[in-house]
Amino acid sequence: MPVLFIDAPEGIRADAKKKLVKDLYEAIHEAYPIPDTRILLRQWPNDKVSQDGRLDSEPLRPICWLEVPPGISIEAKRQLVSGISDAISEAYRLSKEDVRLPSGTVVSTNWVLTFFREYPLENAAQDGLLASENPMVLESLEGLM
Repeated sequence: MPVLFIDAPEGIRADAKKKLVKDLYEAIHEAYPIPDTRILLRQWPNDKVSQDGRLDSEPLRPICWLEVPPGISIEAKRQLVSGISDAISEAYRLSKEDVRLPSGTVVSTNWVLTFFREYPLENAAQDGLLASENPMVLESLEGLM
């Protein structure tokens, strides 16, 4: 039931893509042990991406959207986003970049954005059953809530 959409640059090798989806699945399934995890990879050419007002200047900085039920702990979310960022950084060979903040503080980033879209179980369905009534979902989430 968890779904992850990734918008990323074109050009990842087939073996790296296979490892990427395996690593992403493991990170997601650790946080949301629900059957039927789906990962959709959308790849974009540079001439279709603008970052900071510049078109075609550099590969897309990866963006992830997680479509998931609510209720996991903040620590589980931290582990999940760390796993997602690590897997994407490895697959796309992203290096860290230092960014100086207005305060003078320097932070290091690989520019992987992740957003959670949490849906109450009554706002999701599978096989004609609301997730709030689906035993596959309910039993899988039992230990998390």
